[in-house]
Amino acid sequence: MENTRRCAIITLLLLLVVLTYILPSIYRGGEQARSENPNLGYVEYVEVTVLIDNHPDSSLRSPWGISLYVETSNRTILFDAGSDPEALKLNAEKLGIDLSSIDLVVISHEHGDHIQGLRYLAEVNRGLRVYVPRHMSESCKGWIRGLGFDLVEVEETTVISEGVAIVGELYGPPYEQALAVNVKGLGLIVLVGCSHPGVDRLVAKAKEDLKSQPYAVIGGFHLSGAGTDKIRKVVENLVELGLKKVYPIHCSGEKFRSYLKENYPEVYGDGRVGFKILFN
Repeated sequence: MENTRRCAIITLLLLLVVLTYILPSIYRGGEQARSENPNLGYVEYVEVTVLIDNHPDSSLRSPWGISLYVETSNRTILFDAGSDPEALKLNAEKLGIDLSSIDLVVISHEHGDHIQGLRYLAEVNRGLRVYVPRHMSESCKGWIRGLGFDLVEVEETTVISEGVAIVGELYGPPYEQALAVNVKGLGLIVLVGCSHPGVDRLVAKAKEDLKSQPYAVIGGFHLSGAGTDKIRKVVENLVELGLKKVYPIHCSGEKFRSYLKENYPEVYGDGRVGFKILFN
């Protein structure tokens, strides 16, 4: 009788383990990132290089899309991969960046001009960890896994390294996430892909979730074709959030760039492919 009771208890415990841990993991279709360290911390510096942008400069290729190479004092990261694997390869070589040795990739959202460059990365750095929004489509997540990457899904804002965090997804559509690096003495450097949910909303979420002051934002703002009132409101929101520098590239739109440059020249940053900026 005692042995029967003991077996029943062990069986029940095993069932609880399966229901609590194993089945949810299978249902989610992959690993989910969780911050083990709630404290963001900081890095001594971050250098951002624009590997892909549709604003041309010199001999670098400039297809539609965006990819940013991020180097901190403890990590090297590729934020988005652009639309053209060959352009990513050639631009990285010309800029002296070895993508075979980067530590991880963060993808802002599932659109092709942000992910297609992963096909080149799969050739030189297979098995690399790639962080994607939790609600990215299953077909896109399956495609990334099929390239041989270690896919990690992110829903909530998550610290992934000392001073480095992924800003949890917001809905645009599609669902989109950002990357934030906290530089000692400056604050958050926020990287955005297309800002479908709004660049001001993404920066505000970074500020609120990470309890840190944003210093700069760089990336696509999805305001090409936006009216003056919309542009004015977004700029005012960014300035009210305390940003000291704003680098509108990719899909931000010439009208946004012109408005920011004319009205906030001290805040405006003129980024394009090949552009490199060091924050320290």
